[in-house]
Amino acid sequence: MRVNRAVALAAAFSCAGCDSPSADEAAATHSHAGGGVVTHWTESLELFVEYPPHVREVASEPWGIHLTWLADWKPVREGRLRLVLRGPGGAREEIVMQAPASPGVYSASPTLTEVGTWRADLTLTARGADHTISMGQLEVFASEDALPHDVEQPLPGLIALLKEEQWAMPFEVAVAETRRIPNSIPVTGEITAPAGGLAHVSTPVEGLVLVQGPSPAPGQAVREGETLALIAPTSLHDSYARMLADVEDAEREAARAERLFAAGAIAERRLEEAHHDLEVARSAFEAVGGSLSADGDDGSDPNVYRLRSPIGGVIADRHVAPGEHVATGTHAFTVVRPDPLWFVARVPARHAEAAGGVSGAWFTVEGATRTHAADRVVSVGSIIDPESRALPVRFAVANPGGVLKVGMLAEGHLLLGEPVEGVVVPTPAILDEDGLSVVYVKVGGEAFQRRVVETGPSDGSWTIVHSGVASGEQVVAVGAYQVRLASLGEVEILDHGHPH
Repeated sequence: MRVNRAVALAAAFSCAGCDSPSADEAAATHSHAGGGVVTHWTESLELFVEYPPHVREVASEPWGIHLTWLADWKPVREGRLRLVLRGPGGAREEIVMQAPASPGVYSASPTLTEVGTWRADLTLTARGADHTISMGQLEVFASEDALPHDVEQPLPGLIALLKEEQWAMPFEVAVAETRRIPNSIPVTGEITAPAGGLAHVSTPVEGLVLVQGPSPAPGQAVREGETLALIAPTSLHDSYARMLADVEDAEREAARAERLFAAGAIAERRLEEAHHDLEVARSAFEAVGGSLSADGDDGSDPNVYRLRSPIGGVIADRHVAPGEHVATGTHAFTVVRPDPLWFVARVPARHAEAAGGVSGAWFTVEGATRTHAADRVVSVGSIIDPESRALPVRFAVANPGGVLKVGMLAEGHLLLGEPVEGVVVPTPAILDEDGLSVVYVKVGGEAFQRRVVETGPSDGSWTIVHSGVASGEQVVAVGAYQVRLASLGEVEILDHGHPH
């Protein structure tokens, strides 16, 4: 059957701006030319029904009964649906549909035997429970000549989006509600490594990076002290080779002094001097990363330099390759400890005074919509940067999944002061359209309305709207951009609806 789309939208809009219906209360019911459209929400389901006009003892055209699970806003794909209609004088009609005709859509063609007002109730048996939905009332007429022929024009500004289109895309609706949200300051910033959380590993010796040595790749985890590369020194004048030779000379001299002292040929002072020289040589050698163990963790000998990671973390960059000749001071690796990281917020100078009362922050990073929270303030800067005219505020941010990367740019809000009470909507529901903050409100099963809102404080997940949305209204939280595209498309609202 076909139901005029204008009727569907007008019926949906009849409830726009009012409080959202509670569970088991029809959200929008409208009759037109004897037929009608019903949108109804329960705790777990959304019912959207398009039904035709009914004439006594005549089988109706098929009803389009659309059922959506509110948990994921996807169609009901299985389950038995029982439609019970009760009319005047005890008249009764019952239709059982064992499964949907297509995902989310059940179809029925009742034959109603009495003229007057009938009540329709639905019971879906699915997911181990019975879900009862009261559809409301409908009229049965004595003949086709008795059908009303009223023509109703839809109110302007409504957007049509079929249930099948909603089910096919990422889509979710949330109810606007009253909450208390902290005041906030909008900021930009970046993700950085904390002090001691990033190390640039350079080669203190000139030499050849051995092919047979370790070769960790970017993204690979390493331990503190783990060997990153083996370098064979190639210059006799290299400090590493010279220091190793000094250690070997000092070891031989200390051994000789011990033999002479044991034979009584030298004084104890000479032995002490030899041991002292040996300790100085060893300390100098180890200071450049030299190892005196012949059986190190990589099986190398002391004549080969082991380039080690000074911290545990992840290889962020590798700048040398096996077989490459490196000079002293070559930047070989960058190692980052990925958890925790810092969110460094740049607070505009005009808000610098308020930055002292910061209690937390939320932010998103470039190329992503996920909101990250930070509630531990590491430091608040004391100097305004003369170029950016901003005050740095640093937050520690947990990063267990490694999603955040050092160097990412971020946008967010700093939370401060006493919370403000107001109507809130999910932050992702708010779109920026030519500088205006816009949300899309679901006013019926397939009907939406664009609302311009004035935004207030936000905690990242929820944002206060000072106008445009009332508490209890349903706001598109996921899929708002697709609804916007539908509003820009060539949707002929006065055309007939889709057939089922």
